Amino acid sequence: MPDPLALSRTARSIRASVFAELTPRIEARARRGEDLIGLHIGDTHRSPPPGARFSRVDEPCDEGPLYRYGAVVGLGVLKEAFAERLAKQGFGPRTLEPEREILVGCGATHAFFCAARAILDPGDEVLVAAPYWPLAVGVLQAAGGVPVEVPMTTRLHADPTADAAALFEAAITPRTRALYFITPNNPDGTVFTPAEVASIARLAVARGLWVIADEVYADYVYRGAHTSIARLEGMAERTITLYSLSKSHALAGARVGFAVAPSRVIAVASRISTHTVFNVPVAAQRVALAALREPEAWLLAARGDYAEAREATLRGLEGSGVRAVPPDGGSYVFIDFAPVLRGRSLAQLLERGIDRGVLLAPGDGFGDTFGSWARLCFTSVPRDRLAQGVERLRRAIEDLEGS
Repeated sequence: MPDPLALSRTARSIRASVFAELTPRIEARARRGEDLIGLHIGDTHRSPPPGARFSRVDEPCDEGPLYRYGAVVGLGVLKEAFAERLAKQGFGPRTLEPEREILVGCGATHAFFCAARAILDPGDEVLVAAPYWPLAVGVLQAAGGVPVEVPMTTRLHADPTADAAALFEAAITPRTRALYFITPNNPDGTVFTPAEVASIARLAVARGLWVIADEVYADYVYRGAHTSIARLEGMAERTITLYSLSKSHALAGARVGFAVAPSRVIAVASRISTHTVFNVPVAAQRVALAALREPEAWLLAARGDYAEAREATLRGLEGSGVRAVPPDGGSYVFIDFAPVLRGRSLAQLLERGIDRGVLLAPGDGFGDTFGSWARLCFTSVPRDRLAQGVERLRRAIEDLEGS
């Protein structure tokens, strides 16, 4: 007999944290008061722009006091400022109506969910380019979709003649509703070339698909240039583009992100937003607005800092025996440890890493075929701590090889 108090199948299908198996070891180290360098979370050690601090948020304003409900559609001035920034950077659609085509979310994760829920019915398939941001598949499942993993960037690296659109097309079924990809990619930093983005656009138009383009790392490209698919012919009306001030302006704790999409998507996504968070906290939106109004010098300095950290990380891994994908952009180096595992599990290596005082994100959270991989975030700690973390990782590899 079915359990009348059974939990939701949809909720149960969403995987637990990628760190669940490592948590006991992490907690034991913390209880002993031992140092652990966290290279696992996609955050930054940098402080946000000087003007974008909660201590500088003034209560009096036209939109209402900080401690009362705000407008459920978000601050108009914030959306206008963000639209101006997109136009200046060359991101997103070529023309944009801020009030009708931008959703302000409690982080890009929330904006993603609301927009996905607006276009997906239960059972609709979404092709997800792998490796992918670990929360993407859970967000799509929570929105009613069925994520279908499509190995993508590793194939493009292995075979320069491979076609991104052909890889997606091979996975299309009558139930396919949309496709999702990230550029620059999380976790491997791949920046899709203009030709690759154009091929995906042609496929979407030909097959009548929605595109969810995750561009939260668009400001941090070190090789090549970022291409927004919504700017291509026929794509503005079928593309949802995601952005995050967590990544662009070091405001992860403020939780402000955006979905840019056709007005009919935003109209419905706004209803979902109202019924989940009601309104994004006004204080957070004010901090976000201040960040967008800051000079670009802060972002340029951050990009230079991250580019140097990227180079230092790659140099630090040389001779360790691992295969590291040099990232074109973003905050991560995706590392294949298969050459040093020699039949042992990645968990064994990561446990030795914790014992040595460094933590990486396990690769199985980024796709079904990445059990020997792990992601290292090179922006999460200052340069000296990063160097220590990479050295601790090398010692963990030596520990494993000597066992």
